[in-house]
Amino acid sequence: MQPEDGAGQLFSCTKTVCAYKCYHNGQRFIFVDTPGFNNGQLSQCVVFTAIATWLKETYRKSIELTGVIYTHNLREDGMGAVDEQSFQLLCRLCGNEAADRVRLVTTMWDDVDESEAVEVEETLKRTHWQSFVQAGARPRRFNNTSESAWNIVESLGITTKTLLLQKELVDMGKALEDTTAGKRLGQGKSVTLW
Repeated sequence: MQPEDGAGQLFSCTKTVCAYKCYHNGQRFIFVDTPGFNNGQLSQCVVFTAIATWLKETYRKSIELTGVIYTHNLREDGMGAVDEQSFQLLCRLCGNEAADRVRLVTTMWDDVDESEAVEVEETLKRTHWQSFVQAGARPRRFNNTSESAWNIVESLGITTKTLLLQKELVDMGKALEDTTAGKRLGQGKSVTLW
């Protein structure tokens, strides 16, 4: 697997939804890399539509996800407005019923003062992330090691769940802009999706 242009940098370089197969300890994993909602190169509407399309098509094939890993860079003090909007979109995309399948992963622990990082992490859990954590999402730390990454992945176990967006699009037949996440994206502006 070839890394994307810009991989290893501290900005989002992913432009499309891509699935990658990997084997670890005799078990097969499929990782799905998506553009971030705070991509900077692509609008949130474009990113959301790409993710929604992939989720809809995989669910139609009876494929459910084991989990969703959301990353937050600790070098960014707290959450800016774009990060907050992106996180709220993620919450509405997953829904509370699938919150236990979400890992809220803080990164850059090896590159920040630990006491400050712990303070940022605790603030996130007490404020921005609180309701999603109460619904079942689990905070985790990525320590920039392979072992740390696998610990996060393995913490998801093997249980699968359908995300709220998948239920709304496929089971309920809603238009993307009428879904819980689509409405959140469209707050305060006219948005046409698909």
